Amino acid sequence: MQSQNGLPMKDLEIFGVIKNGKFTIPEKEVNALKNGGITDIVELTDLKGKDIYIDKLPARLSIVRGEDGNPALRIDPVYREPNLHPDLNEAERYRLVRKELANIKKSYVDKEGNIQTEIIEYDQRTKQFLSYNPRDIKAPQLVNGQELNSQQKKKYKEGETVLLADGTAFQLSPSSPKGIRSNKSGLVLSVLLDGGLSYLLLTGVQKLLGKERQEDKAYSEGYLQAIKEVQKQVEQRISRNPNDRDAVRDLNNIKKEYSKISADSTLPKAVRDDFDINSIKRLNSIDTEEGKKPRKRSEQDNGFDRDL
Repeated sequence: MQSQNGLPMKDLEIFGVIKNGKFTIPEKEVNALKNGGITDIVELTDLKGKDIYIDKLPARLSIVRGEDGNPALRIDPVYREPNLHPDLNEAERYRLVRKELANIKKSYVDKEGNIQTEIIEYDQRTKQFLSYNPRDIKAPQLVNGQELNSQQKKKYKEGETVLLADGTAFQLSPSSPKGIRSNKSGLVLSVLLDGGLSYLLLTGVQKLLGKERQEDKAYSEGYLQAIKEVQKQVEQRISRNPNDRDAVRDLNNIKKEYSKISADSTLPKAVRDDFDINSIKRLNSIDTEEGKKPRKRSEQDNGFDRDL
């Protein structure tokens, strides 16, 4: 059992995240790992090593790529005091800890003499500094249905704030539970996967530092359309595998978002009616989007489209 759903199952077993085939951490934290994010603080217990024993260790977990390219578990323990970072001076460290800056970009020369860049961010939960190389980041193709140009993708990878035409602003943030911050509480990211677009709905997104989320309930047209694309993709997954628990969970999240949209009195009634929760149908139910009358399936009709 090396990897499942992109998770390093062996590592998770060693550190007690999985015991007797079941996860020991809350489901929402498991979903964070599956979606490539970082968990909130969880408690690892009874950790035994060759020369060490730890009764309890509060930490945040994430999945990274090991030296062999396979997924590996990363454990970020909770520190009592802010730790140090070798590339930060005292003033820079102070500004990150006080949340005066979201991150700091630094350049350095690697062992091969190449100039590299790292983005350093402070994690308030664990009181430690995180850093990443922008080259390791894959930017989304679209956000809320709007395609990102090369400059916007560069900004995203380097931790800068990206502004869309509809007023949506967002910023990559590895320390945030969703991996991103925004002036909106919800975003739809579209990434290239297997030659097509895969849609990811993020709700409960943390606000940008220094920004008030005054537009949390202002749903852009692009966001509304993008949610429908997410719905189609999830319904297709369920139609292929009705027992796909992740897809069922995603559909429930979409239903919750539909409820919020339909209850937003600032939106035109026609728009709110279009997001009636009863409009969500599963493609393998009798009452499908293709028509309310059931039809017989032909031999050519025994397959389904691949996810976008």
